[in-house]
Amino acid sequence: MSDPEKTEPAAQGGDPGTTPTKRPWLTGVAFLAVAALAATGGALIAGGGGGGDDSAAVPGSTGGEIAAVSAQSLATGEHRGFDDVHQGGTEDLENVLVGTDWLAEKIEAGLEENDIVLIDISENLASSELTPYAEGHIPGAQYVDWGTDVVRENLREFVTQDEFAELARGLGISDDSTVVLYGDNDNWFAAYGAWLFKLYGVPDVRLLDGGLKKWEQVDGRELVQEVPQYAPGTFEAKPQNFDLRAFQAELLDVVVDEHAVSLVDIRSASEYSGEAGVNLQTFPGEGATVWGHIPSAVNVPWGAIVEDDGTYKSADEIRRIYEEAGVDLDNPVVTYCRIGERASHTWFALSQILGAEVAVYDGSWSEWGNSVGVPVQNDTGRRGGLWG
Repeated sequence: MSDPEKTEPAAQGGDPGTTPTKRPWLTGVAFLAVAALAATGGALIAGGGGGGDDSAAVPGSTGGEIAAVSAQSLATGEHRGFDDVHQGGTEDLENVLVGTDWLAEKIEAGLEENDIVLIDISENLASSELTPYAEGHIPGAQYVDWGTDVVRENLREFVTQDEFAELARGLGISDDSTVVLYGDNDNWFAAYGAWLFKLYGVPDVRLLDGGLKKWEQVDGRELVQEVPQYAPGTFEAKPQNFDLRAFQAELLDVVVDEHAVSLVDIRSASEYSGEAGVNLQTFPGEGATVWGHIPSAVNVPWGAIVEDDGTYKSADEIRRIYEEAGVDLDNPVVTYCRIGERASHTWFALSQILGAEVAVYDGSWSEWGNSVGVPVQNDTGRRGGLWG
């Protein structure tokens, strides 16, 4: 997708501006919604009544129509395609995924001298057997706190373009920097960070294959407590690339009109089927009133493409797993989970390792499963959730 048409989206309450370039599958009323979403992002609000030419029947309904859809959010962005997203991982895997030996050599040679910015983005669950950053981390690594550094307070939204640029420069990132991310929990949040960094246009973003688990537990390599200080960088963030980010109205359009888009649910089989929800004591705020999955989505749990040491399986093996599941990697793919972090782990494999055109639906099940009027498939015959 070279030379994509760009838009100047407006913040909430402002002039919606020009209609953004729609994705190839968008039609009808869902495009009315996504036109607002791509300009401002956000939640779906559907109203009843006569739909006219732009209405679309919801599968399984008895004549009900989507008549009016609006959206409000503070997400702003543009469609840039994938030219500055894919980094040549299909030609040389090291362009996107580096090993612990590679990183150890770069640390020995000097990270700053080699324009490498190493960042720890971890979940730090109490159950983790890995060392928290404050107690020990890979030499030269800086820490990014997902909850305070990249998410806007009291919003299900990321920091603004300017705020991200300030964060990146403070980490020493410039346009010629190689950013290497790692974390605990098999790199869930590190991959989420990689997706976010690419969303804002960081040119060179790589994951440490296997993350902290591979470095600390498998290899038994050194951890230090010293927090490095680097000179500020000069990186200027771009608006969010909405070709990497899917919104609810877009997926509703996929479900309604059955477009050639692969929806990949990477949660566990029991979450996908609707048999199980989420442990709210461990993951407060991530529950859903309805359990199940988005109709037409296939289930490939994220762990299917990971080895025991936390590293990704080979590119050929990953491709085989998804092709056998019925995912056509030549068509657009959207991944989702519960809040977006595991979906980003799969996004990294399909997008950066295999070179497919993949978006993350970061609203994921915590949005879809709590929304009014969107279709849900539950394979158990029970609704589940609070109303079950």
